[in-house]
Amino acid sequence: QQQNNNNNFTSASASANIFIMASQFDFEQLVGPTMIDGKGEEVPTSEALKGKKHVMLYFSAHWCPPCRKFTPLLGQAYEAHAKFMQTETEGDVGDIEVIFVSSDSVQSEYDQYRGTMPWLSVPFSNLHKLRIKDELAGKYGVRGIPMLVVLDGSSGEVLTKNGRGEYVNYFKGEYETTSASGCVVS
Repeated sequence: QQQNNNNNFTSASASANIFIMASQFDFEQLVGPTMIDGKGEEVPTSEALKGKKHVMLYFSAHWCPPCRKFTPLLGQAYEAHAKFMQTETEGDVGDIEVIFVSSDSVQSEYDQYRGTMPWLSVPFSNLHKLRIKDELAGKYGVRGIPMLVVLDGSSGEVLTKNGRGEYVNYFKGEYETTSASGCVVS
C-alpha cells in the first residue's frame, strides 16, 4: 500500500509538471514568430525566450535623445548580467532577455540603432506589417520613450512598467547607472 501512494504522488507530480510546461506564455503571440538577435541573425521567438525568467520590452528609437542616453546604460547592464551569469552558472548566459520594440519609421535608422544593442529586436518589417509596435504600445500604455516593461517569462504578466527606473533590480554584475551625459537612472 505504501508503494501505491508513492506511485500516486509520482503521477500527480508528473501531471503538475506537464501543466506547468503547457502553461508557458506564448511570446510569439505577443512579439511575432521571429526576432533579430544581437548578431543580426533571425531566430525563432520560442527558442530565444525559452526558459527566461524575465522578458523586458524596450520601447525606443534612434531619434529620441533620452533613448540614446539610456540605451548604453541598459546595454552595459545586459552584458554585465550575461558575464555574471556565465561565471556563476558555468555557461548559462541568463535568465533575462530584452526585446527592442522600435518607434523608428525608416529601416536604415532602425538598422543602425539596433546594431548598437546586444539583445533581441522585433524585425523592422514585423513592427509595421504585423502592427506589433502599435499593439504592444497600446497594451502596455506606452505614452513616451524610452520605456522598459518587465514581464514574467513564464506567465507574460507585467512585473513593472517602470523598468527604466528599476532595471538595476533585475540585472546582476557591475555596470554604470549614470551616463557620461548625466542621464541618471533611479
